[in-house]
Amino acid sequence: MIEIITKSLDLLSDIELLNTKEQKKVLYSIIDLLGNYPKPNNDNNDLACYLFVSNVRNACKLSILKYLDLKESFNIIQVNLENTLSLLVDDLK
Repeated sequence: MIEIITKSLDLLSDIELLNTKEQKKVLYSIIDLLGNYPKPNNDNNDLACYLFVSNVRNACKLSILKYLDLKESFNIIQVNLENTLSLLVDDLK
């Protein structure tokens, strides 16, 4: 799961330097990658991670549909991916 989140963050890293068509491709790639994120079990951290990932997918979709501008969606995506990663790393401790 950590690998999925870090790959998503890697994809996001240079998105602001890309043209609009390339940005959409990156957002679609993030959606596809996060589609592999497992459904939560009864653990609260698993549920929180899943909800953060869901927020990322929704922000990507809203940006593609032009309901969010890239800067706003970038911030939502980054914060939610970082929150997910933080919870996943804490689970390893």
